[in-house]
Amino acid sequence: MAYIEGDDLHPKSNVEKMSSGHPLNDADREPWLELIRMSAEHIAVKKNADSEMKGILGVIVGCSALKKDYRDILRGVVKPAAKGQQLSGNLEPSRPEVLPTYFVFINGSRETLMERMEKRTGHFMKASMLDSQLQTLESPVGEEGVVVVSLDDTTNAQVTEALDGLSTFPGLKGCRTSSS
Repeated sequence: MAYIEGDDLHPKSNVEKMSSGHPLNDADREPWLELIRMSAEHIAVKKNADSEMKGILGVIVGCSALKKDYRDILRGVVKPAAKGQQLSGNLEPSRPEVLPTYFVFINGSRETLMERMEKRTGHFMKASMLDSQLQTLESPVGEEGVVVVSLDDTTNAQVTEALDGLSTFPGLKGCRTSSS
């Protein structure tokens, strides 16, 4: 599947804001999340048109979707509330039926998150902003279409648990492979 790194789609203003240690707000995040959704749809539609296999071909996106409203933007079921924000490019309106969206939430303690962020080099989001992220977080645990894995598990265990959980969702039956 294609992969989109959400951080690569942040506008320059968001990167500058985070680089200077200031957390993003809804008005900063919503157009970015819509751009992620539109980019994923564009890739899925193109891959489907180019493929002999008809049906939905998935796209994996790495990003923070801290609030349910943000996840609904990524699902393509709501438009951002931030008015006057224009997306770059000539992207069509979101079509949720084109790309059903599911989430894998990696759940972990503040301490583990901080430890990992402090070891990360060269990223524009500073570790000092973790608490603002956690304050914004509306946990998706128990939310429909969400698989929860533990941050404390190994990567292989996380992938196995994520694939097992995702394989239970409509349209993803058989996403589990024997090579995981």
